[in-house]
Amino acid sequence: MAAVLGIDLGTTNCVLAYLHNEQMHILADAQGQELFPSVITIGEQGQIWTGREAVALGATMPGRTAYAAKRLMGRWYSDEVVKRAQQIYPYEIREAEGGGVQLKLGSAEYKPEQISGLVLKALVDLVELRIGERPTEAVVTVPAYFNHAQREGTQRAAAEAGLSVLRLLNEPTAAALSLPGQGDTSRLVAVYDFGGGTFDISIIRIQGQVYEVLATDGDTFLGGDDIDGILCDRLSERFAEKTSVNLRHFPLSWYRLRDAAEKAKKELSHAEVCSIFLPRLVGEDALVTQLHRSELETIVRPLLERSLRICARTLQAAGVSATDLTELVLVGGPTRMPLLRTMVQEFFDRPPTSGVNPDTAVAEGAAREAAMLRQGGGALLLDVTPITLGINIAGNLLYPLIPRNTKVPVRREHAFTTARDAQTRARLVILQGDNTVASENNKLGEVVLDQLQGYERFHSRITVVFEIDANGILHVKAADKDTGEEHDLVIQDSFNAEGAEAVDSLEENETLTDAEPPSRATIAGPFRATELVDVLFFLHANQKSGRVDLKGPADTGSLWMLDGELTHAEAGPMTGLDAAALLLSLKQGDYAFFEGELRDGPAQLDSPFERLVGTHNE
Repeated sequence: MAAVLGIDLGTTNCVLAYLHNEQMHILADAQGQELFPSVITIGEQGQIWTGREAVALGATMPGRTAYAAKRLMGRWYSDEVVKRAQQIYPYEIREAEGGGVQLKLGSAEYKPEQISGLVLKALVDLVELRIGERPTEAVVTVPAYFNHAQREGTQRAAAEAGLSVLRLLNEPTAAALSLPGQGDTSRLVAVYDFGGGTFDISIIRIQGQVYEVLATDGDTFLGGDDIDGILCDRLSERFAEKTSVNLRHFPLSWYRLRDAAEKAKKELSHAEVCSIFLPRLVGEDALVTQLHRSELETIVRPLLERSLRICARTLQAAGVSATDLTELVLVGGPTRMPLLRTMVQEFFDRPPTSGVNPDTAVAEGAAREAAMLRQGGGALLLDVTPITLGINIAGNLLYPLIPRNTKVPVRREHAFTTARDAQTRARLVILQGDNTVASENNKLGEVVLDQLQGYERFHSRITVVFEIDANGILHVKAADKDTGEEHDLVIQDSFNAEGAEAVDSLEENETLTDAEPPSRATIAGPFRATELVDVLFFLHANQKSGRVDLKGPADTGSLWMLDGELTHAEAGPMTGLDAAALLLSLKQGDYAFFEGELRDGPAQLDSPFERLVGTHNE
């Protein structure tokens, strides 16, 4: 039976492991190296080189050589991350059909997952050469903070290489699986994974064969590549001071500079100073300089502090403190840097666990999981979803069906209703993100129910079910209880999902609202003098939508806002401007703001907010 693989599909390097006769094997390339560069080069005749060959050819063909494709996987072309990538990578990054990203290498164009697929195919070819059988199954690791589209891209990359993915496994969880067992002893482990292109932190409780992730967080554009980029900028400035030449205008020279920066970073992990000599970098001009470890540490410190801020909020989300931990595991090549080890050790108040290979731990854990899945039984993994999943509801709000750090697999069901009278159509936009404003999150797809009965608002009952499987793939079901209309959706290709328009372009009269709204107000409290006006200006400045209930000594009533503007007012029998005038003149009382509670019908108040409220604040 062919081996089942554990694959660490890294930004900078890939590592492949497998268990054979209960012995762990790490695949080595023809040069005996266990780290396989995640790089490809496309020749003028369509030839494909991968790994170290591609790295070497990149010095002469930078525009045909792609690396760090993982950073672009699952990204929208409009992402700020893509704009940053265009500034630092020598190959051309273009917008793909559907709004995604593609790389132009010579005359050929590839999606990022196709690049990763070519790298994986080369690895599978190498395994077949080593063991005489072609593997067809694998557990592939992903950064814990990868979103849905990025996980989709990883699965497609494996499919490009002819691999069936048994499971997508979060990298910190895989690293925890590589640790030697300690019987039934309860262990609380922090896995700090600072890789080539991504950073993850997970807090994991291990007891026997149960691995429970308490919380996870990260940054998918923070890693060793960023250190290389800053070093390149520093070295480029030195070259420009002597020659007045901007190296960014010379792709071949910039590729050589990047290679030198990466080597200098590694050398300074064990030396106090390193020399850099790049002859004929541009024309006859050479770069001759030295870098000191202290310079590197000054450059790196802000990036490490950024990672530790993420660690702090992850500990808080897990409900534990650093002193509660029993182990600290460091993963990723950059964790060899002395400053990183010192800062992380001081933050967690403990030394890192010894005996962990930061380069291969993730692949080893993936191989153990792959073997257990093949054989049945083994460890029980209780992972979490790293980012909130939900739908848009009235008021351009995100309703979170599955909050971040929820254990997966998971199934959540919730009832919604219509937000408008006579509403016959509802569009449910599937969102991923942690912003309460719907349009600020990533759209994964949508479900449309277009056979609603058109009852009065709040009468219809629409059930929405979100289910995440063990691979982190989302399954959605929406059902109208009145008509029996049902729609199912598996989010498999976020960039080609139906309804590709932006979330904020959706018609408000096609949205739903919560059928089981919380009874608590979003904000509430007493007011005196001008404090009511201050509250309203706060809601206006933040473009809030909802109902403001007011109770004064003698008068009570409500104001409604939509995107920060007053639209309706009621106070006893009075409505519109008269009611607004009465309520805005209150000098003391209590207020309560219920976000998302909207008033149907044409606006009664059509004057700008400042004019309505300012008049009663004079």
